[in-house]
Amino acid sequence: MVATGIGAILTVQRGEVLDRIAAAGAPASAYGVVIIGIVLVLALLLLTARFLRELRRIVDSVGEGDPFRPDNAGRMQAMGWIAVGGQLVWLVLVAIARWVAPYVDDGKGLPDANLGSGLLLILTLFILARVFRVGSDMRAALEGTV
Repeated sequence: MVATGIGAILTVQRGEVLDRIAAAGAPASAYGVVIIGIVLVLALLLLTARFLRELRRIVDSVGEGDPFRPDNAGRMQAMGWIAVGGQLVWLVLVAIARWVAPYVDDGKGLPDANLGSGLLLILTLFILARVFRVGSDMRAALEGTV
């Protein structure tokens, strides 16, 4: 739906969007900023879908009875990097929202960057990835000695 919206804004509704931007007193560059914001929302949705796919694979492996596998460590690490990317995209979206807000609603309801929880999630994922990797190595070493 977001991709369709981008296409509509770039083609059919371009004139309407430019008229609204001019009526709000925003600079002409606001059109490009709005397009960048929509593309970043699409990127954030795709990152979220990828994150959830990796999480589902980990949950499925837990259901199989063996979560401490090397592939789960890799999944946790991938989730950490996805979270880093998502946090960076979110920071840019917050900056765009703060730039656009005076022309839209006088800055009411601005999103918060909320760095604390994002960084805590990233740190937790990388630590868990290491725990899973060490756990899978220990299991392999134990199986080799028995």
